[in-house]
Amino acid sequence: MGWLVMVGALALGIAVVVAVVLYRQRPDWPLHQLHELRALLQHARELAAQTHIASSDYQHLLSQIRQLHHLAPQAQKPMYRLLFHHLHALPQYDEVTQARMKNRALQHIIYLVDEAVPPFLIAHNDEASLSHYQHVWYAVLELLQARQRYSYASIQLHKATPNASQSLNLQQQILVKRLCQLQHLNLEDSLNTEIDRLISQLSNDAERALATEAPLATEKSLATEKPLATEKPLATEKPLATEKPLATEKPLATEKPLAGKTPLASRLALSQRVNAVILTVLDNCLADLLAGFPAPQDDIFNTLSPLHEPRDSAKQTALNR
Repeated sequence: MGWLVMVGALALGIAVVVAVVLYRQRPDWPLHQLHELRALLQHARELAAQTHIASSDYQHLLSQIRQLHHLAPQAQKPMYRLLFHHLHALPQYDEVTQARMKNRALQHIIYLVDEAVPPFLIAHNDEASLSHYQHVWYAVLELLQARQRYSYASIQLHKATPNASQSLNLQQQILVKRLCQLQHLNLEDSLNTEIDRLISQLSNDAERALATEAPLATEKSLATEKPLATEKPLATEKPLATEKPLATEKPLATEKPLAGKTPLASRLALSQRVNAVILTVLDNCLADLLAGFPAPQDDIFNTLSPLHEPRDSAKQTALNR
């Protein structure tokens, strides 16, 4: 009798495994993954603007990553485990480290989107949508890389690293250029307005930095200038007491207060606003791609995160009010 129970249990286990394998081969499985990825993008966009993440939001974020790990093909599962590893201890870090970890997670999410979208579009023979997606994704990737270098240069200036001010000025110019390139994608008016504000703030920061550095360069040249031979004082003359501080001046020490005028917290906040723009652009792109592929209704996927209303539906709701 016992062996019959064992055989029955073994047969039931094999049947369950076969059912799961067959179910994972359903054509709508990748579609579930794309809709869940879009939900993760929307949630990450909300968290990008927060200095401190609430415990409920943090737990919901981890649940979304677990769900995506469940939906992902076997080859992509390690990427979701790595993303979970990046974020599982996020609340334990200070503000600067949290910003760095969120930036790293954002880059990871963008690559996860690129792992999922092209295969789906190729499977549906949608070359036009694939070309549009690749154009948007590369523009987003270039902006992300420029934002990363800007954040790194900001931290280096905060640490008073030599030549950090010049490096930050260069990265500000590159970031402005990438933001301008993003505006060529025919974005919504609200996005263009936010990008204009970011460009204006970056330009103002660069102008203030140049205005502060100009007198510093003049003082440095004066401090290092050698007096003419004819100006050599007589041996009997004693230098005035007021002339002594000139020899003790350190021009490089004045670079540090630049961080006080545009503090690191302000630059990190600007970086998070750039992150929010990146996530919004990707979210809108996914919304357009998935417009013809509504989320499948399936009780098995009742843990799917709720999506915000599509842009057109949101506009219609606002008009009805």
